[in-house]
Amino acid sequence: MFPFQTAVWPFRFAGAFLVFLLVSGCGGGDTYSVDTGQIAQRFLPTVRTVDHHPDSVRALMITEKEGTLQYQLEQSFSSLTQKWSSSFQRIGTGRTVRSKTYATFWSLELSLVSLQPETGLLSLQKERARELIEERRKEYYDTIQIDVYWFVDEGGDGIITGPGARTELRVGDETLRPIRSDHSPLREAFVADAGVALYRRNTLHFPRTVDGTDVLANASGMQLAVRRAGGASREQFEWRWDTEGQ
Repeated sequence: MFPFQTAVWPFRFAGAFLVFLLVSGCGGGDTYSVDTGQIAQRFLPTVRTVDHHPDSVRALMITEKEGTLQYQLEQSFSSLTQKWSSSFQRIGTGRTVRSKTYATFWSLELSLVSLQPETGLLSLQKERARELIEERRKEYYDTIQIDVYWFVDEGGDGIITGPGARTELRVGDETLRPIRSDHSPLREAFVADAGVALYRRNTLHFPRTVDGTDVLANASGMQLAVRRAGGASREQFEWRWDTEGQ
């Protein structure tokens, strides 16, 4: 479908070479749009299972055409976001809760694809685009980023960090606390089964390196545990992935 050219552009990721083939291609109209309400109304699993390590880039090939870079995607940005998102299970109450709240783990492929809606990467000269990709790659290997989209009931604030709250990420034998966090204002999203709903995006960054060791490199999964201030229960989001051939 796409004519192959002989040049390749290698990058080193976690000890292995990821090769971006330089071929021609084109983009799609809604490829890079994400609707928080649409993702929230999905029945996301409480344990998200993916068939490859988050350091691998399976759904993206970066191509070159007429002095700019192009993305060849196997999935839309929205589908990729859903691929790396999970709902929560409530620990400590003895009952199952159906909630629109979900968390998205920013894998490498999701982080790279997000450059297009954030920066207009595909319209930039290829040299500048490559610089942005390299900067994003370094950011990815610096911290583990998870965004929690917390949908609130009347009177709720949706903030999961701060005094009285406890948020932890368990990766293998390590239990990590956020090294920085932020949250958006309350925002509206249209959810098909609930109409207009309010949510807040909580952005969490955890250290990826502990005592000189990359804790994610050889991991096969992780769990995010959230206990909000004044809450009697704990919410847990979980991701698992296949480490074969990473």
